[in-house]
Amino acid sequence: MKTKLLLFFLTITIVTNAQLKTLSWNVENLGSSKTEATILFIANTVKGYDIVALQEVVAGDGGAQAVARLVDELNRKGTKWDYCISDPTSSTAYKTERYAFLWKTASVTLIGKPWLEKKAGSPKPK
Repeated sequence: MKTKLLLFFLTITIVTNAQLKTLSWNVENLGSSKTEATILFIANTVKGYDIVALQEVVAGDGGAQAVARLVDELNRKGTKWDYCISDPTSSTAYKTERYAFLWKTASVTLIGKPWLEKKAGSPKPK
């Protein structure tokens, strides 16, 4: 009976601890214009989650660099993070953006290559 009870509690603990906290955030023009204070604010806000999806990452180089700065700040907080950034969306120059996905490597493993839905993504060169 004690063995069954111990197994039951162990199973409950594993299931409870297996939950992932996810966050989706429209960060509005995440790019080179974001200050270190803003990057620190974002890092402090998202650090308690396991998976983070960010919208409105600037499509130019500044967006990818801002995401890298954010992940660097998260890594300095004691937990290892990784990330990927989508291709730019196909839209007007004003509305073109990227998406970024961040995750704690201890909680999540990337399987396969990330991709952007063709209707939203840039057309492939022929």
